[in-house]
Order: sequence, then C-alpha cells, then structure tokens
Amino acid sequence: MMGGYRLPQGARGMGNTVCVPVLMTANRKPADYTGGDYHVSEFTDDKLKARWRACKEEPACFARINAQMQRWLPPNKERATRSTGVVDPSGKIDPEGQVDLKQIRRPAFFAKAPYNEGIAEADGRTYMVEFTVPRDAFERIDLKMTDEIKLRGWYIEGAGVDDGKGKKVRALAIMAPGGGGQLTAIQHPDEASYRIDEKTGKTIPIAFPNATTETMGQRWWRENLHALNQAGFDVLAYDRRGEGLSGGFSDTNTLEQGEDVFRALSALEGGRGLRVLTPSGQLLEGDAAKGKLLAGMKAQDIPLVLGGYSRGSMSTAWAMTKNFVAECSFDMPEPSCTPPKGLKNIRGAILLSSFASGAGYVGDSPDLADRNLFLGGMAADHHIVFYPNSSTLAGMDRWPSAFFGKGLWDRAESLEGTVAAYNRIRGVKEIVLARGPHSIETWPVSDRGYLRERMVAYAKTVIVGGRSLSGARPWKDFKSLVATTPDSWEPSSRPKAADAAAATP
Repeated sequence: MMGGYRLPQGARGMGNTVCVPVLMTANRKPADYTGGDYHVSEFTDDKLKARWRACKEEPACFARINAQMQRWLPPNKERATRSTGVVDPSGKIDPEGQVDLKQIRRPAFFAKAPYNEGIAEADGRTYMVEFTVPRDAFERIDLKMTDEIKLRGWYIEGAGVDDGKGKKVRALAIMAPGGGGQLTAIQHPDEASYRIDEKTGKTIPIAFPNATTETMGQRWWRENLHALNQAGFDVLAYDRRGEGLSGGFSDTNTLEQGEDVFRALSALEGGRGLRVLTPSGQLLEGDAAKGKLLAGMKAQDIPLVLGGYSRGSMSTAWAMTKNFVAECSFDMPEPSCTPPKGLKNIRGAILLSSFASGAGYVGDSPDLADRNLFLGGMAADHHIVFYPNSSTLAGMDRWPSAFFGKGLWDRAESLEGTVAAYNRIRGVKEIVLARGPHSIETWPVSDRGYLRERMVAYAKTVIVGGRSLSGARPWKDFKSLVATTPDSWEPSSRPKAADAAAATP
C-alpha cells in the first residue's frame, strides 16, 4: 500500500499542497498480538524457515518460490554481470586468476574526459589491495568448492579527521556498494538509468552495460568515497565476492559478506593472504604488507565507520550485528550463535537504501509478497542468507550510532522500518529522506549532494566523539519526517500538477 501526506510546497511551505507518497509496511501487528515486538519476534530465522517448510508442502507455493530462487542462485548472471572492462578493455582482469594489480584501474583513470571525476585527485594516496577469503556456505556445501578466493579494491589514505581542537584523528571508513556495484566500472556522465517515452509517459529502463557505460551508479558511489576521503578518512572499498574485481561464484550471501569486513581488517594488520600495490608501483605481499596501512594502528584500535548501500547495507548490518550482538551462522544446516566480536573502535554505521530493519518491514506491494518465503528458502535449502531476518533490527539498541538515507518509496524496507531502526539507536543518529525510489543515483543532484553532506557530517561527528549531530532537519512524528523532504522529485515520479506548475511562466 502506498500511503502519503498532503504537504504544502514552495518557499517556507507557502505554496500549493501536493500528495507526497510513502511506501508502507505490509506486515501489520495484529490487534490482539501479545508476543512482544511483533516485527522482531515473528520474523526470526527459525520462524522464516518454518514458513518455508510449510510452503514446501504446498506444490503451488513451492513451485512459485523455487522458481524465484533458481533465478537468483549463483552464478547470478542476470543481476551480477561482470561489466568492468566492457566499454574500455583497460582494467579488465580475470578475477579468478593471479591478477597483476597494476591492471586494475586507478582513480587517475577517471580524470580523463568525459569522466572528469573528482576521485582522480586521490590517485597518489591510493593503494590496490587484495584479500584472501574462504568460499561462502553455498559454495562449500552445495558446490563442494574448497579453495580460497580474492577480494580486490582500493585503500585510499586520508589526512585525518579534524577534531575541532587543532588535531587530526586518523580513521577508516569501510564502504560496501549496492548489488551489481563494481568499484572501477565506467559510467558516462551523461548516462541515465531510464528514459521516459514522450507519447505514453512510461519509464523505460536502460540496460547496462551499453556502448558508453559499464555499470550505472558507480560515478555517484565514487563521489561518496571521495567525499569521505576529503573529510580526512582513510577509505577502504572493494568489490564484494562474485562481482567486479573480486573472485568467487556466489554474490548473494550478505551474512558472509559481513564477515569479510573483519577478514579484511585482520589481513591489513597481520598480512595473511594480503597483497598491496603502493601508489609508486611497489608490490608488497604477506609480512611485507602487514601494518602498511590502517595508519600504522592495529585493527582493534583505528576508529572505524562501516557503510553500505542497498545490498551493502545488508552486509554492513550483519557486520554490526556480529560485532555488537552475536555471531550467528544462519546459513548453516544447524545454525548456532557465539558471543560478539566486541571491537570497541567501530563508531557507527552508514545505511543507504537500507534493508537493515529486517524481514518484518517489507513494503506493502504485491510483487514483494513472497520476499520472506524466498528469504527462508534460500537460507534453509541453499545456505545463502540474502535479505536479513529480524536479528539485525533486534540488536540495534547495542549499536553506538547510525545514519540512514532513503527514498520515500524505497522498496528495500518501508519508512516505518527505518524509523523502527532509528528509534533503537541510543547514540548519534539521523535520517535523510528524498522524494525518490531505492536507487539513489536517480535522485536529483541536490538531494544526492545533501545526503552526502549529512553522511560526512555524521561520520566526522562519531569519529571525534561528538554526542549530537548539528544541522539535521527537525521532525517529531512520521508526517513531519516525511515533510523534511524538499520540493524536489526523482524525475519519473514528479506529480503532473507539479510539472504543470513548473512550466507556468
């Protein structure tokens, strides 16, 4: 169900009113429910898998959900095309082979026309990094793969975050991209995600890769990395397993991808399975590479912010849960939980187009009705935890802080879910909204810029020990939160009345 509010527009809200839509939650707490927090208690790993087992007993249900799972099972070629190097062969590698790290595109590649990306400025501070990690549960159990794979990306050194007292605090932001995101993939600056048919007014998606763009959204993603680095952060960004520069067959187990955060930190400190190519072109391996980065600190000491967009929000939420709540093997035949990792230097999480509120807050749309059966089936039968169950939401009261950015009709989770997550956070927190969908790269430039500005402000605040975040748009209830969105719209969603008003001289 798409709800909404009629809100005044224009300067200081003095213009005409317009209906601003909001995607609402499908799963409503029954009036007579007495089982505690409904959206946590009824959407646990156990209960989601039990619903899947019941579905399997009904032939029609099983056939419907199994068909969906088969489309997503690795290799997920429909949604995880390795497109890096399709438009320009430079930077194309064999991710499963022994890679010459000099072949990976550096930030300077994006300095040339027509790209002219700001990230090119960071080339002299950028190291190519390669981590060695185990196969995920699907590959090990279902496909009997036992070898290790490589994760590859950039480590960009920063100058330190200004603490406001004349000192610089070295800190690291680890950023996970959205599904299909590829760190070094080309996006032409004039490219769009869709076109609008002039006759019908319908939105027609554009397929990628095409003649000028390898993967859509990567320009915006690199802008975020650059903004954090400009604010003083070291930035680690690598392609998730199964995509882009990184090896692996499976790209959908976000629980495993959350663990990769800690594997990367361990490798940077200890050197095991690590290769580093310095800005000057020197290749360091193993012991020679250990301690080279992380500002010379141990992994448990350097202040950290974890961040993720879309699918990256899932792996980020799992990493936060593993660190502050418990480590649970929901992708194994017999799941078990152990105490959390307990790193005290993780200061918070950046969740963009987040799924982190879990299975209870699926949006009320017919084509999302099967998501939780899909979730349970993938975990139970294929050992893949894709969408989070309610565990990520349940433990958010133990997270130190969080930042949320999303569109009002984002289909990842309902706005009610984002607010439920926000309400559990006890430390520094903020929600930034836009009148747009899940894909932030389609938002107006002004909305993307504001989101980035607030994201960086949040990250700096938690690193220097701030207890509050100044400058956030104020709100006190659900309607006033929706009203924090400016009168700017993702173009295909702009109301016709607003278009007519904009065209009036």
